[in-house]
Amino acid sequence: MYPANWYGDHAAACSITFDDGTLDQYAVAAPELDVRGIRGTFFVITGYMDQGAWQDGSYIRRLFDWDQARDLAWRGHEVASHTVNHVDLAANPDEAAKQLSQSREMLRDQLPWVCGLSLGWPYWRSSDQAVALAGDLYIAARAGGIQAEQGDWFYGGVNGYSPRDFFRIGARGILSSDKKDDLFPILEEVYSNGGWLVPNFHGVDDGRIARDAVGWEAISLQDFRRILDTLQEHDIWIAPFGTVARYILQRDALEMELASDSNLITVRYSSPLDPAVFDQELTLVLELSEQFRIGQVYESGSGKPRAFTRRPDEAVRNRYLINAPPGDGDLHISLIAYR
Repeated sequence: MYPANWYGDHAAACSITFDDGTLDQYAVAAPELDVRGIRGTFFVITGYMDQGAWQDGSYIRRLFDWDQARDLAWRGHEVASHTVNHVDLAANPDEAAKQLSQSREMLRDQLPWVCGLSLGWPYWRSSDQAVALAGDLYIAARAGGIQAEQGDWFYGGVNGYSPRDFFRIGARGILSSDKKDDLFPILEEVYSNGGWLVPNFHGVDDGRIARDAVGWEAISLQDFRRILDTLQEHDIWIAPFGTVARYILQRDALEMELASDSNLITVRYSSPLDPAVFDQELTLVLELSEQFRIGQVYESGSGKPRAFTRRPDEAVRNRYLINAPPGDGDLHISLIAYR
């Protein structure tokens, strides 16, 4: 028995992320995610949320407010940090402590039920000092970008199933100039290697929303729909950035012991991670010989039943998936012999 690379034993993972918290993300993009059952991540500039707008260079961009942020969170989306004032922390490393800690505290005050926050680096980059600070405050941070010439912060958005640095997770910035043929190779790469794709949007324009409510490099609603539809055509687990990061960290920290007695398998699993923060279910894979099938799975102590599914597999006929609660626990798996 072993943990699946991805929840539900999907072939790859994807996190739809948005930067800055502009109003179009709440009014246009989030409803498109909702109708598809997709939950995304919204990295917000916390210092400007109460002001309702952000001076982005020569542009004033309207932002969604804290009430709308809470609405997104209650709907299952992730609302996370994009620092207090969108400072380039690669160029201003001395600002890191304020930008990271104050943003985290604002989010905790406004969304007190959320345990463990993630971070999106402004301009997709950071410094070693900022990364060290972020490790004490957040569970993971998204970096990445568009062009390779910017240096070692560029990862292209294609991450393996165990990223080497959880505070420089690669992203792929989606621009208004991107064509369908530009994005397909990235999708195919992450799908073929079983990795984690992190597209990064800033704006989605439906042609009706006010110009000052649209984010930087906005793509059309039609193109946004095409991207989502294409992702859902593949065997990809689409979940918020923090959710996928939790799954990976919990999966890689999991320890399991198996014991079998006649037609019963007992699985004892444990993790050093705090289940109040790392609260994502893990998908466990059990491969049985052709003589047996699962009859029931239940938790030790409470006797609570756990759902399981049999997944068709050409190589292994009896391949079962069981979603285990976070933290430490015991599962009992009763087997039934085929006759």
